[in-house]
Amino acid sequence: MHHTKTCLLPSSPRVSIPVSRVAGLAAWMSFTLLYPAITLAIDQAAAVKLAREYLASTNPVARGKLAAQLATFEGDLDPLIRELSAQTHQPVTAGYLPKEHFATPDLRRKHPDDLLYFTIPKSYRPDWATGLIIFMHGGGHKSPRSWPAYFMDFPDKDDQSGSSQLGDLFDATGMVAVGPSAPWDEESSYRWCLPEADEYLADVIEECKQRFNIDPDRVFLAGHSMGGFGGYHHIQRQPDRFAAVVVNSGSWSLGYWPTIRGTRLCIVQGVHDAERKVRWHYTDIEYARWTNRLLSREGLDFVYMEHDGGHGVSSGREHIAKFFELARDLRRDPFYPHVALASPAGFKRWYCFPVKHNRWLTLDEAADGRIEYDELLAEENVDFDKWRLEHTRGRRKGAAIDAVNRGDNTFVVATSNVSRFTLWLHPRMVDVTKPVTVTVNGRIRFSGPVKPSLVTALESYDRRSDWGLIYPIKIELTEAL
Repeated sequence: MHHTKTCLLPSSPRVSIPVSRVAGLAAWMSFTLLYPAITLAIDQAAAVKLAREYLASTNPVARGKLAAQLATFEGDLDPLIRELSAQTHQPVTAGYLPKEHFATPDLRRKHPDDLLYFTIPKSYRPDWATGLIIFMHGGGHKSPRSWPAYFMDFPDKDDQSGSSQLGDLFDATGMVAVGPSAPWDEESSYRWCLPEADEYLADVIEECKQRFNIDPDRVFLAGHSMGGFGGYHHIQRQPDRFAAVVVNSGSWSLGYWPTIRGTRLCIVQGVHDAERKVRWHYTDIEYARWTNRLLSREGLDFVYMEHDGGHGVSSGREHIAKFFELARDLRRDPFYPHVALASPAGFKRWYCFPVKHNRWLTLDEAADGRIEYDELLAEENVDFDKWRLEHTRGRRKGAAIDAVNRGDNTFVVATSNVSRFTLWLHPRMVDVTKPVTVTVNGRIRFSGPVKPSLVTALESYDRRSDWGLIYPIKIELTEAL
C-alpha cells in the first residue's frame, strides 16, 4: 500500500454565504451543499509571512491551520524559497578570529562553553555567498576547548610547509573556515563520533550562516586524527550536509559505504602514521589502504592521497591544499540520482544510533533484521610489528534503502528491513506533467500524478533546517515485508 501527500493537503477554510437570516439554518446548509466552497489564493508576500509563522510554530493545531492557508498558494515556489532563506549580513574583518562563543541566542544557551575559531578570507564579501570549511581537530579525550587554536591560525611566514596551522590554506580557498571545539567528553577519544555530534555540527553550520553569507551547497567537512574518525563517521551518517569530506590521519571500524554516494571523500594518510615507540596503530596506513580498496569496489567518488610522512597534519597539509584546489568548483548535489541510507551507521562504538535522512530519502520506520557492514578488526595486545588489520563482512541489526532515479519519472528502490519510508522529490528530478512510478523490491508500489506543494517544501525544510535540501513533493510508502 502507498500514501502520497503531493496534493492531499489540508483544504482552506470554507467561505459560505447564507441566503438570508430568515431562511434559517436549513436554507444555509442547502446553499453550502449546492455551491462549491470559495478558495481565496494567497500571493507571495502573504505566503512568505504565513510560511515563517508555520516554521516558527510548534503547535500542531496552529500548524494545521497555517498549512490550510498555505495550500492555496499557486505561484512559483523558487522565488518564495529564496525570499524565505534570504539574510542580510554585516561586513567582517578578514583574518583569524579566535575563542568565539556561539552568538545565536538559542545556540549560545545550548553550547555555553564551546569555542569557535574562525579564519575569514580576504576575499569575503557579505553580499556574495561563499563556501564553509568545518575543521574537526584532533587531540584525544583530554584536549581542551581551546585546542582548535593549534590548527586554525596563520603559520609563520618562514615555517609554512612544516606547520600545523592551516589558516593560509583555508584563506587560499576563498572560503570561511571554522574550527569548533569537539563535543565535551573527558572519557572519550572519539568525541566527534559521539551521539550528540550530528546535531552539534548542524548547530555549527547554523551559527556560521547567521554570521556569514554561506552557500549551503559549498559546505566542506575536514578532520584530523580524532577529527578524522569523525570524518569517516559523518560521511556515513549525514553525507547530504556536505559537498565533500576530507579525512587526514583517520580510521574507522564499521562502514556501510554505499551511503556516501554523491558526496566526495578525500583520504590523506601518511605511510609512517604508526611508528614504534612513538605512535601505536590507531590510525595506521592500513586503514586508508583498506578504505581505498573498498570504495574502489563500490565505484564511489573519492580521492586517495598517500604520502611518506607521519601522523601530524603538517605532513598532509600540501595534499589537503591540493584537494581544495581541485574542488574549487565542487558543489553538493541535492538531487543526486542514486542515493542510499543505512541505519544505524558510523563508528562502531556508537553504531546503535539511528540514521533517518539522506537527501531525498527518509527512513520513517525500520523493521527487525540484519544487514551487512564492512568491519576492520585490529589485533590487540600484540607486539608492535605483529599488529595486523583484517577486513570482514559482518551482519548486524540494521535497515537500508537504495534508491535510483532513472531519469524517466521512474524510481527503482531496494529496501532491507524497512516498514515505512518517504521519497522527497523536486521538479528538477521529475516531469510533474507526467505520472511518476516507484518500484520497490521489484514491485510497482506507486504510479500516478504528483504536484509540488509549498507545505511539503516547508516539511522538507523541517527535516534538516537546510534551505539547500528543499523538496516540494513527497511520496510515502509502506512496505509489506
